[in-house]
Amino acid sequence: MHSAPCKSCTAIIMAGGSAQRMGADKRFLKVGNENLLERQIRFLKQHFQQIIISANDPEKLAYLNLPVVKDEHPGNGPLEGLTSVLAASQSEFNFVVAVDIPTIDMKLVEKMRHHLDHVSAVIPVCIDGREEPLFAFYSKNCIPIFRAALDEGELAIHRALKRCPVYHFPMRGELPLKNLNRPPDYEAFISEN
Repeated sequence: MHSAPCKSCTAIIMAGGSAQRMGADKRFLKVGNENLLERQIRFLKQHFQQIIISANDPEKLAYLNLPVVKDEHPGNGPLEGLTSVLAASQSEFNFVVAVDIPTIDMKLVEKMRHHLDHVSAVIPVCIDGREEPLFAFYSKNCIPIFRAALDEGELAIHRALKRCPVYHFPMRGELPLKNLNRPPDYEAFISEN
């Protein structure tokens, strides 16, 4: 795995959130002549052989001609979405990114990938100590651990991750990850792009 390119991993886009803070479906927010989801797909296709989308409304995304995986047990939040889509992936290792993280630094992704050898997940940790579990690598080893956590009523990814061997990748020289959570975040991003 150490020297294999990202092509051997699957890219998973987490696109099933309720987007309450944004007040609109983030996936379809326009950036130039495409929406956020289309933009992410276009970028990821250059680096990954397979792309899977995690969302509970596959009919809305059918036009993309990509696999869309629904939650096995709807209503359990992002941990359920992550577990379901990892189970559907054909790859042992998967790069997971939330649809509202519009900029993907492949140098950072490559650096993170190099730590996959002896762990089940590689999670970046920002300078302020905040973990970003939706810009991370996961192996299929996480599936039974996450499923057990869900069965016990645990819905938070960061708490379920405490049960896994994880490498916390320190974000030092890298640019901080941007999330488009609220309208001002989106407006600032549009003005820069």
